[in-house]
Amino acid sequence: MQFALKVTVYCNGLELKIIDKITSYIRSNWPEATIYTNNDATASPNTDTSIALVIGKPGSPTDQTKALLRETIEVINPFSLEEILFQVDAKLGKLTKSDKAFATKETSPNRVMSRREFFQLGLPRNSPNLNDLPVVSADSCEAKFGCSKCVDACPSPGALKIENNSITVSNEYCIRCGLCAGVCPVAAIQIPQLSEDAYQGLLNAIKSSSAPTKALVITCDERSITPRPWMDIEEVPGIGVMGVRQIATAAASVDVLIVHCGDGQCAAKENARYALNLISSLSGKDGPILTYMEGNVDSAKLDAMIKSAQPRDKTSRAMESPWKNYVNSLNALSRGPSQATGLGLTNMIIAESCTLCNACVESCPHQALAIQQENLNFTSEECTGCGLCAKICPEHSITLSQMNGPIKLATRTVYRDEIIKCARCNTPYVSAKMFEKVSAILPGSEDVIKLCPKCRQTEIYEKILGSSTSS
Repeated sequence: MQFALKVTVYCNGLELKIIDKITSYIRSNWPEATIYTNNDATASPNTDTSIALVIGKPGSPTDQTKALLRETIEVINPFSLEEILFQVDAKLGKLTKSDKAFATKETSPNRVMSRREFFQLGLPRNSPNLNDLPVVSADSCEAKFGCSKCVDACPSPGALKIENNSITVSNEYCIRCGLCAGVCPVAAIQIPQLSEDAYQGLLNAIKSSSAPTKALVITCDERSITPRPWMDIEEVPGIGVMGVRQIATAAASVDVLIVHCGDGQCAAKENARYALNLISSLSGKDGPILTYMEGNVDSAKLDAMIKSAQPRDKTSRAMESPWKNYVNSLNALSRGPSQATGLGLTNMIIAESCTLCNACVESCPHQALAIQQENLNFTSEECTGCGLCAKICPEHSITLSQMNGPIKLATRTVYRDEIIKCARCNTPYVSAKMFEKVSAILPGSEDVIKLCPKCRQTEIYEKILGSSTSS
């Protein structure tokens, strides 16, 4: 279970009445926050806090905290109190749900710097810094089941490897594009600057806020964008982190989503643009505004975009697993017969060699498969496409592929076989294909295998004891 973290809030250079209203709002809505106000330019706040939110006007006296996690809200003149509180909700939603990925990525002062890192010191973007290296959760990583989506997508050879049934990340070769996190269906690999919990906390806070229009910008360079009313800006090392899953969950929560590259050099920008277009076509003209931008962004253009957006449902929902959040968002966004191409949904085909042996059902980590009487049922919205079922199938009967036709998020029967009934108690117990297989392997065993396991045991005891028994 993810517990909310304590956040220290600093208010600098604001009018006292504004500070009082911000303080009252935070105390009423964010019990995880501790307020610190500073109107004295010479005062120095407590520096021991690990997570901080700083609210103030541009150029106002800044606090001296060296918080490991820190967000800033710049209050520009046109901002009303309601617009400031929208920013407060977004930032505290993110910070209070941040996870330990941030705290565990401190750079050791004794770490030896490689030659590659030395020559990249002059490159502020993509510089090798352990604080922005993707973090892998071995427990949730599906490489142990055969998944290799992040390795296949990575544009930097050697940056990702599958070792000991999990993904390892090379600090030397990783270019911080974010694509590995963007393509992972279960969020087993994340970037510390915007972890999965922090991202979902951010989206839920924005969605449940009272803002008339909700805008979110994900950018690799927040300096290129001037803060605007009703708009939250989040900086990441590379915009590749915005895959179809992340964009779909955002599109179900905000009215405007902008993915922005400051200089057009992000290695995975085309993947982000493709994902934006895909989800936009899914939601149709009545859906949120989803767009890609580069370079310095015209503030007037942002204002016009936000003004033209259609307000959406303000009801927040409980966070589930990353994959379930994604498929729920697809269901909420889909308009009409939407196509599944590129969405990462899985289609399953079962060959006639299937014996309904139950191996795939028992091994599926997401309970996407079930046998009910003569049917093998597949629930596509639970399947992440890890491939374990196909890997362990003794008959090699399972073929998985990307769903390219209409979206089908439902349970369907993918295979059916006659079920043989026990010759003694008439209970259905084995598929016809399995009966045939065992009969072929063990000629003359029909009298034995025609019985269910319970009746088979009963007959053995009867032969041993020489008489019938009900035990």
